[in-house]
Amino acid sequence: MNLFTQLFSQIRSFPQIFVFILIITSLFACGLGVTENNTSANAKNPEQLQLNKNTLPKSISQAVLRDAARVSGVKIPNLQITQVTSTNFSNPCVFKFGEVCTREYNPISGWVVIVQVKEQSWTYHVNKSGSQIILDPKISSNQLPKKIANAVLSDASKRSGLAVSSLKITQSIQKTFSNFCVFNFGEVCAQNFDPIQGWEVIVKVKSQFWTYHVDIAGTRLVLDPQVTKTSAGKLK
Repeated sequence: MNLFTQLFSQIRSFPQIFVFILIITSLFACGLGVTENNTSANAKNPEQLQLNKNTLPKSISQAVLRDAARVSGVKIPNLQITQVTSTNFSNPCVFKFGEVCTREYNPISGWVVIVQVKEQSWTYHVNKSGSQIILDPKISSNQLPKKIANAVLSDASKRSGLAVSSLKITQSIQKTFSNFCVFNFGEVCAQNFDPIQGWEVIVKVKSQFWTYHVDIAGTRLVLDPQVTKTSAGKLK
């Protein structure tokens, strides 16, 4: 009888032991879940890091769009940055879209930025601080800033003695002059690459076509010296 009572007592305790084991197991599992979740939350997501790396600071993206608007004549709301790639340009020449560059390694950290301008995709190189924003010189636009157009026409008017209204800009191409000598129409120039961003502007003066080189800000304006030589006395 005593043996039966003892066995019955042990059998009755089994569910309690089983429940106890279940509780311990659940708590352990929950603990692991919390640990795993914390680990997952604290782990660095490579895709997120890449996204952050390729995200332009707002001030720089605005500066790029302002430049694209200025050059293209398209309003900023109608422009869109479609791609941003973080990169290291191997040297300043590569950063400035030089076609023939030395192999020196003098890296510039920054971004390649693609801007949608109407049906075109414009490529910009931008350094990390945003102090240098360079548009691919292969991109051309006839949207010459009004300030520069007025300066060119005013200069042509003074030189020719004709009214501004009788002059016409027939072509304007944004380009990169490889150095100051080329910008100044030098016939024999050194091969050094010290680029000047600007415009080549053609003005029709009576039956002649005058070529101007103007820097991007419109502060330096140079008329082809051949025009000065051949135009003497012909416009009177």
